[in-house]
Amino acid sequence: MHTVQRLVGLLVAVVLVGATGAWAQLPSNELEGTWRMVSQELVYPDSVVDQSDSWGANVKIINSTHFAWGREMEDGESVLAGGGRYEYYPERDVYIEHIQYHSDPSMNGVTLRFEARIEDDTWYHIGEVGDYKLREVWKRVDPEQVQAELQNGTMTGERQADSSENP
Repeated sequence: MHTVQRLVGLLVAVVLVGATGAWAQLPSNELEGTWRMVSQELVYPDSVVDQSDSWGANVKIINSTHFAWGREMEDGESVLAGGGRYEYYPERDVYIEHIQYHSDPSMNGVTLRFEARIEDDTWYHIGEVGDYKLREVWKRVDPEQVQAELQNGTMTGERQADSSENP
């Protein structure tokens, strides 16, 4: 009987921990997920510079506390990357990045504040960066589409490694 009580207690503990662990993985805000950049503009007082064609794959991944970002440059050989903590206040349309690491060391420790809004699967934000405003548009990555692309051997918007390079 004592063994049955232990077994029942263990089973209850496993169920509670499993349920709590799964619950902890639920998104805490609408930004959580993977995003692909659609466009980027540098807005100066007298002009707008469209940067959208100056990079390859460009992805931002956001969890409940941190973001990580990486961009393949147009040459296909170099990468810019960064990440850190973030704050999101949807009721005020505010997104703040606290950059903790970046491939450009001058960006380490920088805090960027953006006006931000999400409409369906599109995230728009604009914020001051030095002497210009950075205006970006991101689309949410559909995990089912990524799975289908991986199964079919196609990766839309991303370069595929030459199969001879992989063992």
